[in-house]
Amino acid sequence: MIRPFSCVAAICILSLVVPVIWAASLADFGAQGDGKTNNTVALKAALASGKKDIYIPPGTYLIGPDPLNVPEEIRLHGAGRSSVFKVTEGTGKLLTLKRNVRLEKLHFDSKGVKKGSESEGLVILPTASDGVTIESVSFTDCDRSCILTDHANDITIRDCEFRKVGLAIILQFSSRAKVLGNTVVDARIHGIQFWGNWKFERKDSSDLIFANNYVKNGGSGAIWGTGATRIVMSGNIVDGAEDVGLDLEWCEDSVITGNTVRNCKNAGISLFFSCQRISITGNTVINDHAIADEDAKKDWWVRSGIWLTYPNRGTFKNDNGHRDVTIVGNTIWSAEGRRRAMWIGRESKNITIDKNTINRGEIKQDSK
Repeated sequence: MIRPFSCVAAICILSLVVPVIWAASLADFGAQGDGKTNNTVALKAALASGKKDIYIPPGTYLIGPDPLNVPEEIRLHGAGRSSVFKVTEGTGKLLTLKRNVRLEKLHFDSKGVKKGSESEGLVILPTASDGVTIESVSFTDCDRSCILTDHANDITIRDCEFRKVGLAIILQFSSRAKVLGNTVVDARIHGIQFWGNWKFERKDSSDLIFANNYVKNGGSGAIWGTGATRIVMSGNIVDGAEDVGLDLEWCEDSVITGNTVRNCKNAGISLFFSCQRISITGNTVINDHAIADEDAKKDWWVRSGIWLTYPNRGTFKNDNGHRDVTIVGNTIWSAEGRRRAMWIGRESKNITIDKNTINRGEIKQDSK
């Protein structure tokens, strides 16, 4: 009688012919996690070794200022916040991630970073760096963009933390990205941003999901972007912005739903520059940002829960207002003072406003 082949036997035989691939430790390349030794050479050697799995043991590893390339298919990971890359003084760009890299469970102590703009990143995903995953990575004191993509697609940035930064995440001319469950606290420029606007001629970003992120004090715009199609903003919590909380500019076929937004100076949720086919549904907007004394007497169109701007043809000559926008089922609570529940800019067409819960403040439909 022929007996069925044992699963246990199969596993044993398989283990004999397929070697177990263990992660290479950065310590194997001479790194010292003492917070004083510069480990740039050791990390460079590890990345060039051909090993696809590189582990950063607990410790503080001084690296920079020279930038490093992380080759394709590498997993670079540590033990969480106890595995620290301490950025040396004057570092600008630090890591360039290539296709299908996984960056996981690391902390970047970035106090030494060179101050930069939103287009100057510490961790960069350049053209064709598709399929990158960044998960459970934290950044502190990074006064530039922490993660910057540029023409990179199929990106996942999940469960990361950013504190005291210039800008947490910027997706430039990138598509098919998921930004999920991240925490941003105290951003100088913006919190999370996307950009696909090329001279108001092309929308070069699409299919972006921003979900379940928390942004506190998100600079001028907590979660916002321009020049994109098919954007979903869902389940985010925004607490503070010096301009707007959730914002779409020159976007189409997009949804802002189920978010909670408060403490934003000019609007909790806003649309700029001829947005089309947008649904704004089921959000809770608390319009409670403090009004400065010098602004108290100004009759601004801002300080609104939801704000659809009027055309700005000085910036975009073909700005003809917003089209086909649904604003339904939102709760807008306004504190006392000169505020509005909504401001709908002139030349907006086919705007549906229904079943919103409003405690005070008018729905202003601008006709000037």
